[in-house]
Amino acid sequence: MTSDNSPTVQLMQAVSGGLSGACTRFITQPFDVLKIRFQMQVEPVADHHHSKYRGTLHALAEIYREEGIRGIWKGHNVGQMTSITYALVQFWSYEQFSSAFTKNAFFKERDGLRYFLSGGLAGCLGVTASQPFDLIRTMVVASDPKSHSSEMSTMRGLVTVWKLRGVRGLFRGLTFTLAQIFPLVGLNFLLYKNFNKMVILLKRRIMGPGDGLLLPPTLFVNGALAGVLSKAIVYPADFLKKRIQLGGFSHDRNMFGRNPNCPTLRECIVSTLEHEGIMGFYKGLLPTLVKSGLATAVYFTFYDTMKLLFITPLKEREAKENARNADYSWPSPAK
Repeated sequence: MTSDNSPTVQLMQAVSGGLSGACTRFITQPFDVLKIRFQMQVEPVADHHHSKYRGTLHALAEIYREEGIRGIWKGHNVGQMTSITYALVQFWSYEQFSSAFTKNAFFKERDGLRYFLSGGLAGCLGVTASQPFDLIRTMVVASDPKSHSSEMSTMRGLVTVWKLRGVRGLFRGLTFTLAQIFPLVGLNFLLYKNFNKMVILLKRRIMGPGDGLLLPPTLFVNGALAGVLSKAIVYPADFLKKRIQLGGFSHDRNMFGRNPNCPTLRECIVSTLEHEGIMGFYKGLLPTLVKSGLATAVYFTFYDTMKLLFITPLKEREAKENARNADYSWPSPAK
């Protein structure tokens, strides 16, 4: 199966995706910092316990007190590399998968399956491309403020991991990440597209036939709902991924309390259940859901607005030019 999108359209899709990722990262970085700090804390996130971080507001105040405003946006530079790479590849590949699947009669009649598969596959490509940056981002955010890892640049982080673990180290936990990201992103697109369809149907019932155009506020709400529901379903997998990623770098986060024992997926699950209980898998859930809802809302709203303003008109112009060229083409002379 091949895509119908021209190289120019594909370039616009990739650029729009990358810009969407950059905008989203700037807005949501503080929530990401909170999520990672909570996920890496073995002690309970509770007021009655002597833990490093005892809640969302307490964690924000503690980070600000120890690290200043920069601490709340810690890892932003490498985070931007992660988000831009991920969103660029994800949105570009989603459009190509969706276009290719539409050519197949089976998938053309099954919108939900097409949305889910196109989104899931696109998410896997995006996360594979951005995995090394995501690993360095996690190391920077989870490190002690005074450690070397806390201030490492993207390139230095990549070189450090390369020297310690080789290429496999840069993609540590990728298999598990792919198993988590496929349903997450598949659900994101499936829910978002279906929420949009529902709003359009409701709008037509109330206001009569129209162009089916959805304004940015509606796209934002639908994206937020899709992001929260999808993330809530797969959150324990994201929690385990982060702990596995940081295995072997415990020396850079001593001030945050005990280090989780996560050399393998099985040992991580057993250790978490033993020391933290079933709710341990949901540490950092609140800031994660806020971040996920906000991120997915901005992702989809920004990209679909760019699509409406630039990509769709470009495709329409190309279609008209192709039609004109076909009308002016001369028939081949008979032999």
